[in-house]
Amino acid sequence: MLNDFRQFQFALARHLRDPLGAPAPVTVQAAQASACTQDMVAHLCDVLAPAFPVTQALLGDDLWEHAVRLFLKDAPSHAPWASAVQRAFVDHVCESPEMQNLPAWLQDLAHFEWLQSAVSTTPVTWPAFNATGNTMHHAVVLNPTHVEAAYEWPVYGINTDHKPDDMQSTYVSMLRDPQDELHVLESSVFRGQLLDLLREGQTGEQAFMVLAMWLSHPEPEAFVREGAQVMAQLQREGVVLGTRI
Repeated sequence: MLNDFRQFQFALARHLRDPLGAPAPVTVQAAQASACTQDMVAHLCDVLAPAFPVTQALLGDDLWEHAVRLFLKDAPSHAPWASAVQRAFVDHVCESPEMQNLPAWLQDLAHFEWLQSAVSTTPVTWPAFNATGNTMHHAVVLNPTHVEAAYEWPVYGINTDHKPDDMQSTYVSMLRDPQDELHVLESSVFRGQLLDLLREGQTGEQAFMVLAMWLSHPEPEAFVREGAQVMAQLQREGVVLGTRI
């Protein structure tokens, strides 16, 4: 009896997620099953919409609901938290064959929007640091919310009034400040490499010496001196908080 009930549950779940592809158990009325599926889709839309406002607006109501229904049908089980569901939706947009008919830039846009939501809401403990320390001579403390991301499309400018025609490599720094305000900044491959070195515990001077070597810079000492301006800029932007205590 227990096995029969479990089989019924699995069959019903498959049908609710994929009404056209999985038949309903014989004892389930079609109208009731359809209403349950619609409630599930509506709930998923409520969970996803706050993280993807531009994606939803660009797709329009019908195509957005279609994308959510595909996600409900194909996505594996995931944790019930909104952040986990939103992240799984990004993976679905990027990986599902059925989503590849949508605009090519949609994958980058969905990830960009999700990342903004994640950086804005992820709990964080702010570390201690010396705000006046010399970042060239001491290991630094980076903003714990900071992330770097790279895209093939110009995600900054995508909105309901502008859809890109051409790919354009785009690099962004994203973080929030202690007042919980989100900041999205232009970045670069060089900047990402510098931050990786700083994250490893190198001082500003050490990091710029490594970069000078990688770049085969003809005047490494001058390059390192100029690095002080870059470190000051990172601190003004809130990417670098200060030096370690």
